[in-house]
Amino acid sequence: MQESNYYLKIGEHIKELRQKQNMTKTQLADGICSISYITRIEKGERCPTSVILRQITNKLGITPEYLFRAIESPGSLQVKELIDELYINVERHDFKNIYKLITETELDVKSIHDIQVIKMFKCFSMTMLNENYQWGMDEIKKLLDLTYTEGKNPTDTEFGLMLLYGFFLSLNNENEKAYTHLLNMKKYISHMNFLHSHAIIPRFYMHLICVCLDISKLKESSKYLDYSIDYCKKHNTHVILPELYFLKSELYYHLKKDREFKIWYNEALRLYKLIKHSDDEYFNTFVQDRLKKLKTS
Repeated sequence: MQESNYYLKIGEHIKELRQKQNMTKTQLADGICSISYITRIEKGERCPTSVILRQITNKLGITPEYLFRAIESPGSLQVKELIDELYINVERHDFKNIYKLITETELDVKSIHDIQVIKMFKCFSMTMLNENYQWGMDEIKKLLDLTYTEGKNPTDTEFGLMLLYGFFLSLNNENEKAYTHLLNMKKYISHMNFLHSHAIIPRFYMHLICVCLDISKLKESSKYLDYSIDYCKKHNTHVILPELYFLKSELYYHLKKDREFKIWYNEALRLYKLIKHSDDEYFNTFVQDRLKKLKTS
């Protein structure tokens, strides 16, 4: 009975969304399945396969996750909206707004996955704002312990937590440990079937490149730079390109190629001005900190 009710809820939501968009069953079924299949889904007589559900929700302009959250409760949809907004701010490294969103939004969060994601972002913002990297690493370990089992392939959230741990290691001037940790993570990338944001991949490589440059692994950094710049262009994650372009200029500085250094440095600044999304000064701080390292190296 419970299973039947679940099918019915899926069907009710699909029918409601279809009708809101003035879409006929014929239009929804076109290229996906038969009209009778849609009818059975909407009546709760049939639960669509994962492939058909993905095609149906895509045509309706939503994701399967959105549909399942809508079935669960309106509160679950509000949590999803918050998480989506947090991911956007994380891509921009807008730590102040991340902290503001989390502390000023009152939601009833029940899913352990949602709790883990929100606490991850809160830890990230507090660590960066307070510059207490050891505290951040300790918190990351606790959050990973909620779901992660040593040796298994991580989810995108668990991968994000591992990435933050490596990032905090580097900010805590533990570059060799950061390099070993990040390099060990690289094997998981090909096994990650779901990514909430494609930005996590070039962001991972960006942190690995920084560490490689700091410990003079120039050949490695060059390889990762080419890959991550290409990845950003293919997956529309241009927000990270200014940092990668700057790191490309830094690589040429280490290689004593002054002309190439200036070209890529100016390109990084130009691109940053074109795609800047907020008043957050992360990029400027990032560049100034890296330049200071170059002058003292």
